[in-house]
Parts: sequence; structure tokens; C-alpha cells
Amino acid sequence: MDKGNKIHTLEDALFSKVRFSIPEDTVRTILIERALDGNMAYVDANPADVRLAYADILKWLVLGPSKMNNTSDSDNGWSHTEGGFEMSERDRAELKAEANAIYAELEPGSMLKKKSSFRITSHGVKRADISAFGCPLPHIIK
Repeated sequence: MDKGNKIHTLEDALFSKVRFSIPEDTVRTILIERALDGNMAYVDANPADVRLAYADILKWLVLGPSKMNNTSDSDNGWSHTEGGFEMSERDRAELKAEANAIYAELEPGSMLKKKSSFRITSHGVKRADISAFGCPLPHIIK
């Protein structure tokens, strides 16, 4: 087959657009969830659907672990590392911003939210007046 006549599929386009190595099953599942055929020609796909699938992949990366599929071998001073990726907080922030920009335009309900935080305030140890069983506790008065 002549390389000039190769049809660039939707699946090929998404894999080439993402800068990190991701499992094929992940991309295929996202395509299925978006009701897209990964084997269809990229030029025939609805651009909005393709952008949403791309945002879903970015979301998958942001919500996943920061280090993935790294394998390394070493033997007598020789070492070799293969595959996987390590994502910094800056990488995550950039991917999240890119995904949220797409979602804000096309599907606002899917936007990634900010991390929720909470504050714990201690008021010290308080005296218990009843036990865990609901019985009153005696108190020693000095």
C-alpha cells in the first residue's frame, strides 16, 4: 500500500495528539463512550466530538497516577529504562486547563473541578458527659 494513500483514522489522530503513552484500551473505551468509530477517517469525524474525546483522554491522564508503566533494568553498571511517563504538577495543570477549555466550550458539565479542601480545627479535649452506650458518666469533683 502506498503511504500517501493511508487513511488517517480517528484512533490514529488521538494517539498522535496526546504527548504521553496511554493504553489502547483507554482510547477505544473513550471512543465507545462518545459513540465514535475509531476506524473512521479523521476527516469525516465531527470536529466537536473529536475534541471532546481528546478532552476525555486528557481528563484520564490528569486523574491517573503521576508515574506510569516505567520499567528499568540494570546489570553490572549498565542500566536501561523503557516506556511509561512521569507527570509533574505543572504537566497536570496544563492538561487540566486544556481539557477544561474544551469542556467549557462544548460540554460545561464535564469540567474538572478544583481540588476540594477542608480545614480541621481542634478545640482541645472536651469532657464526655455520656458513654458511647448513652449512660451518664460519673465525674470526680475536686
